[in-house]
Amino acid sequence: MSGFLEMMILPVVMAVILVAMHSHLGFHVVKRGVIFVDIALAQVAAFGVAVSLLLGGEPGSGTTYAIALGSTFLGSLLISSTRTRGQRVPQEAYIGVIYVVFSAAMILVLTQVPHGGELINHLLVGSLLWVSWATLIKTALLYGFLGVLLWLWRGPLRRISTEPESARKDGLNVRLWDVVFYMILGTVVTSSVQIAGVLLVFTLLVVPTVMGMRLFPGLGKQMVYTLGVGTLAVLIGSAASYVLDLPTGAAIVCAFGFLLGIQVLVQVVIGRESL
Repeated sequence: MSGFLEMMILPVVMAVILVAMHSHLGFHVVKRGVIFVDIALAQVAAFGVAVSLLLGGEPGSGTTYAIALGSTFLGSLLISSTRTRGQRVPQEAYIGVIYVVFSAAMILVLTQVPHGGELINHLLVGSLLWVSWATLIKTALLYGFLGVLLWLWRGPLRRISTEPESARKDGLNVRLWDVVFYMILGTVVTSSVQIAGVLLVFTLLVVPTVMGMRLFPGLGKQMVYTLGVGTLAVLIGSAASYVLDLPTGAAIVCAFGFLLGIQVLVQVVIGRESL
């Protein structure tokens, strides 16, 4: 037990911080119906990391973060511009195009970088096991600041996610607030993808939120539940990673899938979708 605590305390605490931030943003993502926007932005951030490495940057450096953030802001502007009235073409279609193009671009870039195959794997599953105290503190401070902004701007952000047409009629600048939301989401994703990888970032944004929405209609109860179930999944995945010598990020993703499957089966058996 002491060995587990010594080795896994930092990855577990970091993962819980990621759960807290991503599950809140996940509410907006699911309500907007743009489920894959997070994995698309994560892939754009991964492309930025790949470009930095091609230019001689180091993983986790300030230069790499700046290039990845710039790439993500570009992706955020592209995605926000695809939300139009009428939605003749579903916004998710554009998001899918952005994801696949930047995925291919990342692979093309990394083929020109030494050990590119290993770097592709790193960007997919992350390096949560090797997180440092400095990275944890920096991430916690950044997410704390962004959390304050989300709280201050919760009114307009929630309206454009849940009732955009009504917000537009009331004079709210939906396009502007869309850009603000995607910029915040992009900043979070840029930081998270270098720690947790693309797969875990997507999981943290969507799976806890889906689990909370299936049980509770109110946002307050959803947030409490998502934090609780997210922490449980992190502990299960981390323990499995430690005992079985598995990649931590991938193990946590599977733990989330396992808990979601159990919840759905239990709800089907008892015939209840919400409390």
